[in-house]
Amino acid sequence: MSAPDTLTLALLRTTDFAPGQLGVLGDPIAHSLSPAMHNAALATLLPTHPHLAGVRYHRLHIVAEELPEALALLHRKGFAGVNLTVPHKIQALGLAESLSPEARRTESVNTLVRTTTGWTGHTTDGQGFLEALRERSGRTTKGRPVILLGSGGAARAVAAACLADGCASLSLHNRDAAKAADLANALADPRVKAAGLAEIAASPDAVIVNCTTLGLKPTDASPFPSALLAPGQFVFDTTYGAESSRLLKDAREHGVDGCDGRSMLRWQGALAFRLWNGMLPPEAPMRAALGETAP
Repeated sequence: MSAPDTLTLALLRTTDFAPGQLGVLGDPIAHSLSPAMHNAALATLLPTHPHLAGVRYHRLHIVAEELPEALALLHRKGFAGVNLTVPHKIQALGLAESLSPEARRTESVNTLVRTTTGWTGHTTDGQGFLEALRERSGRTTKGRPVILLGSGGAARAVAAACLADGCASLSLHNRDAAKAADLANALADPRVKAAGLAEIAASPDAVIVNCTTLGLKPTDASPFPSALLAPGQFVFDTTYGAESSRLLKDAREHGVDGCDGRSMLRWQGALAFRLWNGMLPPEAPMRAALGETAP
């Protein structure tokens, strides 16, 4: 089987696949490094896991209104599982046959696992974020104030993970303050406060997490005021690209440690891979595929 670098719904309708395929659905999707990361892991595992022969991880450009048909087609064509990225993580809640407790709690799905009759929805974003933060900063959010920018699917999962981890406080900020307030109400925790992006106040030991899409393009402005950056904070930008985001450039200029989203991508991908295949994939080929340096 061969398939184009990026599948569309039209191509999906007419393409046949060997059983057990994997993939990621999003809009936009061209920037995604998930296929390179997962295919590197699959190639490394193949000599000792021959049942993975013929399995590839595909990139699928699927817009929001196409998601129901795309998921039905992927199931019918024998895919074992898929990841979901912007803008599908919340819509998928209503399309999964069942939800893991964490997906139900966070109201977000980034991983679907095939069942005989449909899909089970999971989220690995929150745990992936915590593992990556521990790896890059030596700590998680336990006992630390967290400033979270954004209110989409990834933000919901990260917020729930921070609260479960024992963060000291969680300040939610979004361009649409009402969306931040809705997320705060859904989390229903006294440690959570919500406001617009213009109302950010940062403590010197805060973990600052960007879950907006600002940073996907080099020309994007930073969602966080550079004047509030100070040594002792840690900036975790969940976006990634060929060059550092404006937020991470600002952090370096202010002596603030930080990282982009590659380590979180690797961890959430590894946890999804375990859901599909019953094992964590090898770390080294995934790091190399991402162009990620060790902390």
